Amino acid sequence: MNKSDFRGFKQVFLFEFMTGIKKSSFKVFLIIMCALAFFTTPILVIVGNIKGEQNAKENAAEKTEIESIYVYDDTSLAIDYKLFNKKDKYSDVSFITDGKLSYDDAVKELTKESEKNNIVIKTEYDSEVGFDVTIAHSKKSDVKSAAIDGFKEEYLSFYREEILKNLEVSEKDYEYLSKDFNVTVMKAAEDGSLSEDAEGISLSEYIIMLVGLMIVLMFINLSAGNVASSVATEKSSRVIEYLMVGTRPMALLAGKIVARVLETVITTLSAYSCYFMSQLFCTFLVSDNMAASTSSSNVVVVSSVWETITVSKIIVAVIYFLAGVILFTIIGALTGASVSKLDELQDAMKFYSFLMLLCSYADMFLVIMMLTTGEVGIFQDFCAICPLTGAFLTPALILTGKIGILEGLIALIVMIITVVVTYILSATVYESMLLFQGNRLKFKDIVTLMKKQVVE
Repeated sequence: MNKSDFRGFKQVFLFEFMTGIKKSSFKVFLIIMCALAFFTTPILVIVGNIKGEQNAKENAAEKTEIESIYVYDDTSLAIDYKLFNKKDKYSDVSFITDGKLSYDDAVKELTKESEKNNIVIKTEYDSEVGFDVTIAHSKKSDVKSAAIDGFKEEYLSFYREEILKNLEVSEKDYEYLSKDFNVTVMKAAEDGSLSEDAEGISLSEYIIMLVGLMIVLMFINLSAGNVASSVATEKSSRVIEYLMVGTRPMALLAGKIVARVLETVITTLSAYSCYFMSQLFCTFLVSDNMAASTSSSNVVVVSSVWETITVSKIIVAVIYFLAGVILFTIIGALTGASVSKLDELQDAMKFYSFLMLLCSYADMFLVIMMLTTGEVGIFQDFCAICPLTGAFLTPALILTGKIGILEGLIALIVMIITVVVTYILSATVYESMLLFQGNRLKFKDIVTLMKKQVVE
């Protein structure tokens, strides 16, 4: 290829781009994406706020169904159960600790006194196992499973505080021992630097990665589908023969790809700008105490993810995302050029769709494995560096820190090389396929044609 092969690129690019952004489908899609990006989080925050207020009112007004609790404590700890009655929800609950009934007899009484909402608690301590708490209630009573679950959490928290008090430590030591542990696993690199272990992911990271994968899949499919449809339409209507009078085929291919990628960039930037403004809006809601703490978690999750993002990560991820879109758009253009009639396009897109779904499903499997087991070292490296699978997930892996910036650069270099090689090989085949009229070319026919063009 030389400079003359791209004669007419500017005209093709401007025509394709202006035609694309003027389409009603593009405008509607852009509006929908921006609306979803801006309104989703505020709606979740507002709905969570309303539900939080309702739950607070219900919890304040509602009393537990539990009437009496038979306590059997074999730990020899001095537990003041009157403190538990200070909780409004359990203020009317009676704690029976006299031991007139044995534990087994108390459990048997549960089935006999079906009209009473009583429960039995037995607490034991083992030096090897630790504390063992058993809560028994009758299926015939009005005490529901939800009430038992809520009581269990409250009781365990209360009992833990009582244990610390029994240690006879100072108030300062008590507060110190009451703190929860936050564990972070770090990996040491060869240069001695430490980085967070990226093998396992949290539930919030799992959701973000999965949503990001679906968004990238949507953009790639949209860009490649538009190029394939455009090429097939021009071939079917014979417009391509008129266009080639003053334009080289390479300029057609490059102009269409760049136009589609620019549309994707505009949509992505618009959606993320709306999402960023949405986060600012939600931050103001939370800071003004207009949202409950339970509803503000939607903002907190996103904020924690942004803490790991740097400028270098953003640059590498954005370039990689664009290169991935270009790679699949080239494949889409070849698919569109392999047909002579527009009604053959759907059948021709089957292989492209199969390839795209196979790669995206492999990425989904990786994300699930990262959540459940965390042991995905080799498989994660393969999916991140392989261009076909990396196009959907590698940007998210880079931004969330699940792969280092060095590995991200290696993946980017491999992606760029793949795009360049694919474009060079596809360019010669594309030129031969543009004027082809006849039965739809199969994948093996395209490969044969590609080999022939390369040899020549």
